[in-house]
Amino acid sequence: MNGLLIANKDHQSREKLANCFDHEKYQVVQSDTVANALEGILNKEIQVVVIDGHYNEQNVAKLIPLLKKCNRNISIILVSEEMPLELERRIRKEGIFYHALRTAGEENHEEICQAVAYAFRKYEENTAMQKSRTIKEKTMFPIKSVLSTLMMTLLLVTPAFAIDTAQTYNSGILVLLFVGFCALLIVAQLVPAILVLFGMTKAVAQGVSDKRATGVKSI
Repeated sequence: MNGLLIANKDHQSREKLANCFDHEKYQVVQSDTVANALEGILNKEIQVVVIDGHYNEQNVAKLIPLLKKCNRNISIILVSEEMPLELERRIRKEGIFYHALRTAGEENHEEICQAVAYAFRKYEENTAMQKSRTIKEKTMFPIKSVLSTLMMTLLLVTPAFAIDTAQTYNSGILVLLFVGFCALLIVAQLVPAILVLFGMTKAVAQGVSDKRATGVKSI
């Protein structure tokens, strides 16, 4: 389930915002500070954080990179009053996902809900891309090993094929059988690895395509 943290010192404001989300779709965690829910962020049970309320923006700018270290894919949505342009640029540079200006009424909640939905979609896409990259790396490792073995084999057998005009070829049938056997082993390892890589890449690409096809309209 999608883990959502709403951090706001004002209990009433937290409740109003939390009630805007479908609790069957989101696992909403309420807290007066982000620090109280740090364990859920570390365990990746929380993927999106909404920081709302009145706070020191300078402290928030320092908090964002710390949260990113806990989970680099986490999306942070900041709700605040207008702030100096230099500070806003700094917060965005630190990796904030979305910055919403606080307004009165349900309109502000609608904007935050859309931002949260989009953040979860991006989180899933980033996670899928990382898994795909990990699978490719694991698949490429045996392929690199096979290629390294092939290179070493070629280097070892090269003297057997060296041409000496002063002598006739007399390496014998055993050398040829050994070289052929080594080549057969290399091909037997290389072909399955390529087929596995192709299948995994196709499956991941199909999964990402299906998610985009069924996704909610981006904000």
